[in-house]
Amino acid sequence: MSGGFFRYLCRRRPKPVTPPQRQTGFVALQALGTGRLVGVLTRWHRRLALPAGVAVLLWGLSGVMHPIMSALSPQPQRPAPAATLPAGFVPVKPDLHGPVRELRLASFAGRPAWQWLPADGAQRDWADAQTGLAIADADRAEAERLARAFAGDASSPVARITPVSTFGGDYPAMNKILPVWRVEFARGDGLTAFVDTGEARLSTLTDDRKRALMGAFVLLHSWAWASEPLRLTGISVLLGGGLLTVIGGLALWLVRRRAATLKPGQPRLRRWHRGLGVAVGVAGAMLIGSGLIHLHFARAQAPALPAPLLGAVPPLVTVPDGALRLSAVRVGDRFAWLFAAAAPVSGDEHQHHHAPAVPGGLPRYWSGSTELDLAQQHALMLAERAGAPAGAAATISLVTQFGGEYGFFQKRLPVYRVDYAAPGKPAYYVEPATGAFSARIDDRDRLEGYVFAYLHKWHWLDGLGKTTRDVLLAGFAAANVVAATLGLTLWWRRRRSR
Repeated sequence: MSGGFFRYLCRRRPKPVTPPQRQTGFVALQALGTGRLVGVLTRWHRRLALPAGVAVLLWGLSGVMHPIMSALSPQPQRPAPAATLPAGFVPVKPDLHGPVRELRLASFAGRPAWQWLPADGAQRDWADAQTGLAIADADRAEAERLARAFAGDASSPVARITPVSTFGGDYPAMNKILPVWRVEFARGDGLTAFVDTGEARLSTLTDDRKRALMGAFVLLHSWAWASEPLRLTGISVLLGGGLLTVIGGLALWLVRRRAATLKPGQPRLRRWHRGLGVAVGVAGAMLIGSGLIHLHFARAQAPALPAPLLGAVPPLVTVPDGALRLSAVRVGDRFAWLFAAAAPVSGDEHQHHHAPAVPGGLPRYWSGSTELDLAQQHALMLAERAGAPAGAAATISLVTQFGGEYGFFQKRLPVYRVDYAAPGKPAYYVEPATGAFSARIDDRDRLEGYVFAYLHKWHWLDGLGKTTRDVLLAGFAAANVVAATLGLTLWWRRRRSR
């Protein structure tokens, strides 16, 4: 018996079961707060569904259109290199008949020729540099030659050639360069080239397909048709509603997922909207948010000032060796010739116009018989004329390719970049050959441009190639459009049922 009692004492007894405790006040309040938060997020997600859906449809569809338009646009060709002027040539001085804005010695039909832009003219005049005699319709003929070279079409008839001296129609202000010639080919696709005969460059190349896509893009995406108060307010309201809806939808999903209140048995349309919204919502927020930042913080650049008048023709005793073109410039009280030592080139429309004048250095200036050291003085004078602080310390460099903060949309190359050690680190970009101001960029512009490039245009994917980047960007934009369409469908069904 004693042994049995010992075994009874040593055996393991089960622990007493503690009865379940009632929820504490904190847990109850937490559950109540989660429920209220879910209710608030759900109500506002539904209330903003209409403006948000319209915003995503408008800017999502037009955003998908942009890379498609870029891929389908006509691609400029690379013209043959221009011939150099004959070294040692002594030109006959032209009769300009009054003040001019531009004067240069170039080649026309294989012969040295003068070209100048009258002070109030929309077309350039030409004269033979060997005889001094005027060349009739030379600027028109040069425009056709350039248009054929950039379009890669040597045989199609030309339907119309017209001078363009103002922006508008299918040549909007974003093209920046005036005056130009509009050369329309008699082709089924309506191919049209806008060329600048002064610097022998292409401004833009378009056709019927690009015009239609660009018209739709401007109508839906940039609202260029609207007055500025309406444009700013309307886009801000719609995009703001879209951004709040996307962020609110993501927050609602996170709260409900954490609270384990997501219902897997919901209707299929609701599950699709939720799943697709979660999958692409972050990309949608990036695109909408960066678009709003660009709308409010991107500063429009001032239009290019006309080149200063040339009061006299600089003497030109002889043409230096290797010159492709000599442009007359005024630097203070002195006149000189800007030495162009590289032929205009063209890649695609985003990377063309000019190669370096002097690789790794500043352009050369010619007095007519000897070289002059005027590059820095000329750059500072042009920058100060564009509003830069006079007499301030500056660093001067020559930009010969588009990239970084000076993108293809600036149009002009080569340009001086004049950097000032002032608050905001402003940089002025000016074109030495024409004296035209191109852009002023400071730290605020650089930050906005960085945000726009990396969050809106996804340049962080550049390593994958432009086509892959555009496909991914367009795919996420299209997926957001589908998610918005599903959401609008749910919103309409709920509204109709009520």
